[in-house]
Formats: sequence, C-alpha cells, structure tokens
Amino acid sequence: MPAAKSIPQHILDDDGLVRRFKVDLAEALSLRMDESEWKKFSTRHGLSHLIDEHPRFLRAAHWQDNDFEGLVLDLVNDLFSQNKSLLVELFQRDGVQRWFKDKDSEFLEIWEGTNDPLLEALGYALEEVQGLSSTVDLREHSRRIRDALPGDPSLAIGTTKDMLEATMRTILHERGVTGMEKWDYPTLSTKCFHELGLTTNTPPASDDERYVRKIASSAKAMVDAANELRNVAGTGHGRVVGTEPEVSAHDAGLVASTGFILAAWMLRHSQGH
Repeated sequence: MPAAKSIPQHILDDDGLVRRFKVDLAEALSLRMDESEWKKFSTRHGLSHLIDEHPRFLRAAHWQDNDFEGLVLDLVNDLFSQNKSLLVELFQRDGVQRWFKDKDSEFLEIWEGTNDPLLEALGYALEEVQGLSSTVDLREHSRRIRDALPGDPSLAIGTTKDMLEATMRTILHERGVTGMEKWDYPTLSTKCFHELGLTTNTPPASDDERYVRKIASSAKAMVDAANELRNVAGTGHGRVVGTEPEVSAHDAGLVASTGFILAAWMLRHSQGH
C-alpha cells in the first residue's frame, strides 16, 4: 500500500510557508481546475459536503465568478484541517505544478529541499541538546539555517560558522577561560578542544583513548573547515556583489548539518555527557 502523501514537516513548522502554500495553491486551483474536474475530485474523495452541496462553489467554478478564488481558499483551509493528503494530491496535479513553476518556482525548491536528508539532519537530537547551555540556543541557530536554505547557501554557511564560534566561546567562558576577544577562529577551536581534553600532547593511555582522539581530530578539522569555507563563500566579508564563489544548497546543507551535530557534540562533552 503506498505511503500517505504529506506536506513536508519543514513547511508545516513555518507559519509563513503554510500561509504561502495555501494562498498559492488556491490561486493555482482556481485557474487550473474546471467544474468537471472539481466534480470528479469531490466524488472520488467523498467531498460533496464541501463542493457539490456548497451553495455557490460549482456555480462559481462554472462562471469563473470573481469570488471563486476565495471559495477555493476556504476549501483549502478546510482540507488543511481535515485531510492534508488531499491538498498534496491537488498540489501535485500537472496543471498546478506548471502554475507554480511559472509563478512561484522558489516555493517548489523549498518544498523539494525539505526532503534533503542533509537538511533534515539539522534537527538531529535537537530535543536532547536543549538545556545543555544557558547561552547557546541551538534551536534558534537551526531555524536561521533552515530559513536560509535552499535560497541563500552563503547565509547558511555564515550562520553555521557563527553557531560554532558561539558554542566554543560559551564553553570556554563557562569554564572560566579569559582573553578570548583577541583570538582568531583557529586559535579559538584549538583552545576549546584542548580545554575539553580532546587534544593533548601526551600519548594516548589506551586504544579507546586513541580512537576518541582520532574522532576529535576529525571533528576539529571539520570545525576549522567550516570557518575556511565561510571566509571564501559565506556572508560577512563585504565582497563585491557578483564575485562571490557559487555554493550549492546541497553543499551548504552538508556544512550546516555537520556543524549543528558538532556543536551539540562539543556541548555534550563540556557537560560530561
């Protein structure tokens, strides 16, 4: 049996995107579905109470009355509350998809982008890491990164770097380390990993410790790489418009999801988890 159709969770989590979806879909449907199509849709899904028995819906569809789009919007709102899978079926109709491609192709990219597993990884263990720090709000950083993707990969990369830097500064501050204001990013990451006991100058005491240090070394390399990528492709450096290196939303998603997991990982180590 095929899986139920659903609106991507990222859209459901964003009230602005939900409103945009409803209004766009109502406009598209009012233009791309005629009276016969509405009758067939009503019969197939048992929606006579919303369509056939409505005092004006089919008549307005037949004559394309000025208020028909508003009636379709009422139907969209009803289905959003009662049966979201039917909205997805309407959204996926060829004529409706062509309307979106012509009128709001950005929304199609957002819809498709939410299924990217790299972006979904931003939410990994989010509930578990809440409360690990009274200063770093990973949920807020995650929201900013999600809002930036897929439309603004550079902003997503810059926000990821800011999140990692805020995490490391907070860890050091909570441990009483001072003088961070003068440190550049590589120095900051080195000091933070050393403070967490993840990098030392002494030989590992056991095989287990050796493996943990390898993981920590790889993690620090990824943290530093996020800063390097931000310097060449992220926001905040005042480059001439049009000269910025191109970074895809997929690549930015990888940086962002990895950065989020690294921030949570450092906070867990800081709290002894």
